[in-house]
Amino acid sequence: MNVVPEKLFCRICNRRTNHHLVTNEHGHEFKYVISHLDYDEVDIEFFEEYSIVQCRGCDTIAFLKKYGDEDMFHLIGPNYHSDREYFEEYTVYPEEPKKDTHEQLLQFNEKFEFDHLPDLISGIRNETINAYKHRMNLLCNTGIRMIIESICKVNGIDKKPKVRRGETVLDKDNNPVMVNLSLFEKIEELQKRNLIDEKQNNILNQIRDIGNETVHEIVRPKTRELLQYLNIIDFILYNIYELPNLNFAKKTSPK
Repeated sequence: MNVVPEKLFCRICNRRTNHHLVTNEHGHEFKYVISHLDYDEVDIEFFEEYSIVQCRGCDTIAFLKKYGDEDMFHLIGPNYHSDREYFEEYTVYPEEPKKDTHEQLLQFNEKFEFDHLPDLISGIRNETINAYKHRMNLLCNTGIRMIIESICKVNGIDKKPKVRRGETVLDKDNNPVMVNLSLFEKIEELQKRNLIDEKQNNILNQIRDIGNETVHEIVRPKTRELLQYLNIIDFILYNIYELPNLNFAKKTSPK
């Protein structure tokens, strides 16, 4: 009898219990598997396995999906390529009810209406929020950093003249050679242009530091922290793009 390695939610026991794969009278498991090998072109190695399972406590039948891919691993040592421990994701149907209180506290509720966001920023923001809602924390954190980068880009804050020994470096046409600004320098320039204030500068740099830690140290950001960052970013976006367009002038009554 093939027992599922991970405890699954049972709707009758109302808790996570041990399950085993159901077999027919010939001992064959009810299983269907697809993987990257079933496609001509695919960017990532993966597999999806669907099977029928049974609770070992109350015999209730459920449907199980097991998924794994080449990016699903934990680092267990200093070597990024060899010190990997791979894992799979188990999803049982009917699904385990979410804890309402916890989920409600961590929901992203939009506090502002945006009518004047540049398309570049709006697109990245929407994808970042979608990543958060699906608890793809690494992608969400990367998206938040990209929002900051996109604010700078649409305001023409991305490059500076290259300087060597105090002199501006020129190309063969006698034009300044331009180099990319670091994100720190871009945030500083946002403040110089009065697009953000000093406190917002400090906050954006804190988000930048945490983003660097996520990328370079492979640290998964916490959901609660990401929610705070999203709310802060939205507040800054509203200040930059919506407040200047608000009009509270009183309408004059026709005589």
